[in-house]
Amino acid sequence: MRHAKSDWENSNLSDFDRPLNDRGNKAAPLMAEEIIRLDKLPQIIISSPANRAKSTAQLFAKKIGIENDIIFERNFYSGYIDDIVEFVKSVDDKFSRIMIVGHNPTMESLVSYLINNRPYIVMSTAAIASINFDIKKWSKLKFGTGSLEWLIKPKDLQNL
Repeated sequence: MRHAKSDWENSNLSDFDRPLNDRGNKAAPLMAEEIIRLDKLPQIIISSPANRAKSTAQLFAKKIGIENDIIFERNFYSGYIDDIVEFVKSVDDKFSRIMIVGHNPTMESLVSYLINNRPYIVMSTAAIASINFDIKKWSKLKFGTGSLEWLIKPKDLQNL
């Protein structure tokens, strides 16, 4: 999931500290409702700790009832897909469905990398891509091991 829409109103805030705007605060729970409807609930969420990603993850987790199952990983803010892939490779295999909340262009690059797709997948704010993997262990995650099941954007559900 790409973080929801952020607020650019306060130019004194660092990029890391930027909050969600009203639209973003509505989009995260809306997307969670759709994931509930699709019965595709993550068992754990791994998120960038940047304010807008953290808030997105928390709003989403609250809506689906896994508020205590969020990991905030500092390297997810850096923008390197290798950092995300390496972290996911270390996730306990008891979790068959995980969600990553991050930033663009990293999220588009990550999805495209995992499904071996060119041109890149386009992810608007709060978009969620569901990827199925033909692997038994997260440690086997690598380029092209996934296939895109679906991509949902908030505008597909409701005009925010």
